Amino acid sequence: MEKPLNIESSLMKNTMPLTLAVRMQEWRDRRMLTQEALAQRANIPLRMIEDIESGIELFLPIIIRQRLARILHIHPRQIQELERPPRHPQNLGLQAKGGSLLQAILDNPEGSHTCPACSAHLNVRFFQRMDLQNRPLKVVKAACSSCLFRLTDD
Repeated sequence: MEKPLNIESSLMKNTMPLTLAVRMQEWRDRRMLTQEALAQRANIPLRMIEDIESGIELFLPIIIRQRLARILHIHPRQIQELERPPRHPQNLGLQAKGGSLLQAILDNPEGSHTCPACSAHLNVRFFQRMDLQNRPLKVVKAACSSCLFRLTDD
């Protein structure tokens, strides 16, 4: 007697999206979790889940990857395969307004900034943190609304 094919799993392998953002949403939906519930169960900030699913976070710390995998009932390697390692800003040769893109964002965090790769709008997050010596740090994260360009300074 021939073994029946598992049509659902073979179709999923062929149609699964190749981005971390979309696949994370699908894994979360399969577990019937909201972003808030996933963040709470994994003990990570809600903003990180939002950033992952919007395509801003493309590379996760090991502990975050492991926590998400445990809650989503997947192997951490499935997440890692979709991650994109951060590119160092100096290697991108970015120029904006006579200086680097990072400096332009630091000078005017509320301004409208464009992607150096495709000229689309950049989604920019700018916030301050404190280091271990309680000194303020300015942190910038930017992701293109159109292509895979990403800029972080942390």
